[in-house]
This record gives sequence, C-alpha cells and structure tokens, in this order.
Amino acid sequence: MSAHPSLSKRLVVYLIFVQIAAFLLTPLNALLISLTGLNRDMMTANDWGEKRARALVVDSLVDSGDGGPSLRPSEALRDYAEANPGFRYAAFFPQTSAAVPGSSPELTAALASAGRVHVSEMKFRIADDQDPNAFGRVRRQATPVGDLLVAVYGYRLHAEDLLHVLSAFLLDANLIIVSPMIICAALLAWLVVRRGLAPLRAAAAEATRIDMSSIDRRIADAGVPREALPFVEAVNQALERLEKGIAAQRRFTANAAHELRTPVAIMCAHIDNPDEETFRRDMKRDARRIRSILEQLLAAAKISSHDAALAEEIDLRELILNMVVDLMPLAIDNRKKIEVDSPSSPVIARGDPRALESAFANLIDNALRAEPEGGIVLVRVRADATVEVVDHGEGVDAADREKIFEPFWRKSEATPGTGLGLAITKEIVERHHAQISVASTPGGGATFRIAFTPSPASRRSDA
Repeated sequence: MSAHPSLSKRLVVYLIFVQIAAFLLTPLNALLISLTGLNRDMMTANDWGEKRARALVVDSLVDSGDGGPSLRPSEALRDYAEANPGFRYAAFFPQTSAAVPGSSPELTAALASAGRVHVSEMKFRIADDQDPNAFGRVRRQATPVGDLLVAVYGYRLHAEDLLHVLSAFLLDANLIIVSPMIICAALLAWLVVRRGLAPLRAAAAEATRIDMSSIDRRIADAGVPREALPFVEAVNQALERLEKGIAAQRRFTANAAHELRTPVAIMCAHIDNPDEETFRRDMKRDARRIRSILEQLLAAAKISSHDAALAEEIDLRELILNMVVDLMPLAIDNRKKIEVDSPSSPVIARGDPRALESAFANLIDNALRAEPEGGIVLVRVRADATVEVVDHGEGVDAADREKIFEPFWRKSEATPGTGLGLAITKEIVERHHAQISVASTPGGGATFRIAFTPSPASRRSDA
C-alpha cells in the first residue's frame, strides 16, 4: 500500500461508496416512511411482506401430471399460513382467469369478478373482512409451471421479510438503471476533484522552484481552496522564518570574519617584527583576543544548534550567590563591590545551570565594567523568578536597547569586547522561554532584567 495515497482517488472512492450506500438504504428509507403511516394510501408496512408471501406460493406451484399446474403447499407455506391465520393465496390462468387447483376458495370467490379484466398487478381488499389491516395483491409473473396470476391476501411484515425486500431491490433491472448513474457520478467527481486540486498542484510546482538563491519568494495563495489555505500560509510563514534565519547566519558569518580579521592582521604585523621588546606580550594579548572571539562563536553556535536540557530545577538564589562569590575577587581588584538582594526562601526555575551561569556572568561582567570605581553592582533576585543586574554607569540609550542584543554590535570601535556577550545571553534566555530587557537605573546606569516562569515548587514556597 502506498504511503502517499491519492486524495483524488480517495474522494472518488468515498463518493462511490456513499452512492452505493444510498442506493442500498433506499428500501429501508421507504420502509421507515411506510411504518410511520404517512403514505398509507400508497403503501403500508405489511405491503413489505407481500414479496416473501408470494414467493412461498410460487415455490408451492407444481405440475399436477395431467398437463396443468396445481398448488401443493410446501412446509414453509404451511408454517407461514399457521403463523398468519388470515393469510389466503391463489393462482389463476391469465387467459381464462380460472383458478389453479389448490387455491383458496374464499380468495377465488372474491376475485371471480376479475375474470372480466386482464390485469398484470392489482391491490385489493375483501369487502367483508373484519381485519382493517388486511390487503391483498395480484401480480402476473413467470413461475416454474408457466405464466400465471399469483394472488396473496392477509400477509404481514416479519423480520425475515427484509432480506426478500433487499433482494427484490437489487434486481438486475434496478442495477442496470443505477449503474450508469454511479459511473457518471464517479467520473464527474473525478473531474471536479482534479479541477479543485489544480491550485494545490500549482502551489507545489511553485514551491519546487524555491531554493537558496530565491528564498525570498513565497507561494501565491490566489485560487487556493479555503481548506488548503492554512497549509499554504504555514509554508509561507516557515519560508519567512527560514529567510530571517539564513540572513542572520550570513550576518553572523560576515561579522565573525570581520571581527577575526583585525586581531589576525595585528598578530601578523607583530610576527613581522619579532625583535620588538613587547613581542611576546603583544602575541599573548592577540592570542587571548582571538581565543575569546572563537570561544564566544563556538558558544553561540552550540546554543543555536540544539536546545539545552531545560528540565532541571535550579535555585536562582543559590546560583547567583555562588557566582557572586566567584566574581568577588575581580570586583575587589577593580575597586568595586557586588551586592546581592534575594529572598530567604528558594526561587526555583527550570533550565540548564551551566548555560544560565554563562548568561549571568556576561551581565555581571558588563555591569562591573560599567560601574564607576567605588560603586556597587546590585544583583537582585525576586520571588517571582526575576533576576535584575543593576549598575550605575553611563547606561544604555533608548535607541540602542534593541541593538545591544545583536551579534557583534558595539556602539563604537572603541567599545571593548566582541559584541557577542549580550547576544549569547539573549539566546540562552530565550531558549529557557524567559524574557530579557534593559531599562534605566534611577539616578543613572542600566538595569538588565531576566524574567523566568516560576516553577510550581517556587509558587508553593511563596504560599
């Protein structure tokens, strides 16, 4: 079986099944209508039992041996007559209207007047019958002993009669009438489905022409069926995200090459003058700068390539305290201080502790660089799983608050660093489904804020 079945074929097959089912359900629908009594003048529920009763009579017609037919009730006919006390049956010769031997005398007498009229089918009722639901039918049909008029009267509808009704409905004559209709409907459905899916085929052909050199193209949605429109829109949105991602990777590669070109050029210049007194010191400095850039590039690539394990529960308060202890010597060497403001109870968030350490280290390191000598960098942990890093330096202009998170962005060439720290921090934060923002510190400076989604454990501790 194909893993990709044809939608057109499936729809056509379903339509054929529906039509066949409707055809087979037609007698059931007519039976239900007759059971309601709405069309009593045309057909009653008991009329559906007439076919089986007549079939039992036909099966009881035998050749009497003297050249003429006679009615000899079969066991099935006797059982039927016993179950329906008012049941009568008879057979007549069409030319003479004479009754076949074995016919019910009562029914033969009631239909004696029919001898003056040649009939092929007739519904009748015996006038003096006390049963208001008793009716009879006379039908002309071919039997094993010749062409006869078969009459039945007082038949009733039984459960086993339904099979006879269905078989009668599936006569060759009915199938000959219905089959061309089903075939024509199937062909029409195939044409309609094929024409209806033409816009999808056109959209697919258009999608195959999109490659890296034409990633800005989109699939036209003109004429696309309403049911398929969300799929086409989703593909276009995916192409738009892909275009943005490729553009960002291209910018990242170009900026990385530009960022590495300068320290490499400086190192090459120093190599050309190995006799200078500062050669070893300059080479070490250039090597450290290149290594720093490469480490940041590798970190950014690692974060972008796969999601970190974000299921571990982390106490943000404890994580920040440990980091501040590690960074305190650096702050003291620069004649600055770090202060921590946190609640007494744990503040739990889910994430990767090593990735979050890298993000917080970047923010605290930037804050120490910006903080004036003798100042205090404040790291505040709130009970709602929000972490703030506050400095009192020059701050960040409102126009630059979005740019500072872009890779390799620096306000000027004189700004130290590679411009990757905040970009990596933002990437880590977004991977943790958190938000990072920057605002002005009252009195001057910048306040970086990371808002996590508190874990259930943190909410319970607050309660």
